[in-house]
Amino acid sequence: MKQKVTILLLLLSFCTSLNVFGQENFKETALVKNIVSALQNQDSKLVMESLPTKDDILYIIPMVKAGRPNERVPEVDNILTNFKTEASKDFKEILRKGTSFGVEWENITLQNVRYEPHNDEKIAIKKGHIILICNSNDIAFEIILRQSIRIKDKWTLMDRMKFRLL
Repeated sequence: MKQKVTILLLLLSFCTSLNVFGQENFKETALVKNIVSALQNQDSKLVMESLPTKDDILYIIPMVKAGRPNERVPEVDNILTNFKTEASKDFKEILRKGTSFGVEWENITLQNVRYEPHNDEKIAIKKGHIILICNSNDIAFEIILRQSIRIKDKWTLMDRMKFRLL
């Protein structure tokens, strides 16, 4: 009986430590730091640093083609231009919405970061929504970095950003 309890405790502690060590500290990622700094300084150039590079896109394209052979993949330069245009529009919209609700961007604090995985079984890459939970002047809100992707151990912004009051 004592041996069964010991084995059970060992299994439980192993599973717990595996879960704890397997989780990433998103607050410390360059993506989260860049976005928070961009919001505080209202500087879209910092958001552009969080977008994928040409090398990142070239790294992903073979995975997309392997997972979805019938999908047409645009030219790399078109992809990058589209990302920059959309990220700039999204950033301006976030600033506009937040300001209309009384957010003082220079005073925002990052309270927490959540990650919601949205992996695609056809493409072997880690992706999901990274949600920044922030506040400013007693106004709680989220900035959602949709479909962020981990490329070569670095998180990049690959889709839209959204502002949502809590």
